[in-house]
Amino acid sequence: MTQRSALRRTLLSRDFLLAALGVLLASALCVGLGFWQFGRFEGKRDVAAVVEANYEATPVPLDEVLPSPGAELDATDDWTPVELTGSYCTDPDCILYVRNRQLDGDVGFWQLAPFHSDDGETLLVVRGWVGSQGDVSAPADPPAVPEGELSITARLRPAEPTLDRKIPAGQVHSVNPPQVAEQLPEEEPQLVTRAYGDLAQEDPEPSARPRALPDPDTSLGPHLSYSVQWWLFALFFPVALTLRTRRTVQELAEDDAQDGSPAAADHRPRRVPRARRPTQDEEEEDALIDDQRS
Repeated sequence: MTQRSALRRTLLSRDFLLAALGVLLASALCVGLGFWQFGRFEGKRDVAAVVEANYEATPVPLDEVLPSPGAELDATDDWTPVELTGSYCTDPDCILYVRNRQLDGDVGFWQLAPFHSDDGETLLVVRGWVGSQGDVSAPADPPAVPEGELSITARLRPAEPTLDRKIPAGQVHSVNPPQVAEQLPEEEPQLVTRAYGDLAQEDPEPSARPRALPDPDTSLGPHLSYSVQWWLFALFFPVALTLRTRRTVQELAEDDAQDGSPAAADHRPRRVPRARRPTQDEEEEDALIDDQRS
């Protein structure tokens, strides 16, 4: 059998077809996982680029980013600092606390207060983080919200999703302005409904304020290296199948050449029969025959 016929026989075998199907599925899975990890890398890269472009930018008026109270915050404007002059609503019913917010491994609350700007718009502002009262799900000694006229700088964030859960009075599960508005003591017709502010600075600076929220994470993580690893795994399976198939073809051709080739049979060593040594009885019979002839 020639090398070509051995290859054809191997490729048409049931074992090879099953192995090829397994390789195809495994490689496709690895390629898909690689693209999934690469997509996560691209998402983090884009977010980091927006943070680096906006986080320390010069504050701008609110209407330059959100031309109307119901306007959506564009993804490229996330973390953009805006400057407003006005006053907080300091009515106790206006001060709300966002539950289950972590800082340095501790679970606490965000202090949330509406800020009425002189332009007539109201922006919900997260002033910072406060701890909880041990086992009691309530903020522990939160600083007071400053009264009177002041200027603030806040970084705009997109509104959080609505969470339909039962909550204690004075608390919310997410910073969703339309849902938060239901707990405010009076209607806010100019409430910014699709964004809120993360407080950066107040002027004049209050004597005490909640702990500032940490800077956003701009690390890209290991997703790019993971995607490369998955794609290398995708190449491993067809390479391994190719090497295995090549070895099988070579072994099959060699075995057929040894078992079925006439030339190989002609060159086999032939066994030479050995002469049998006569027994003692045979020697005595030969001696008697010789005596009779003489």
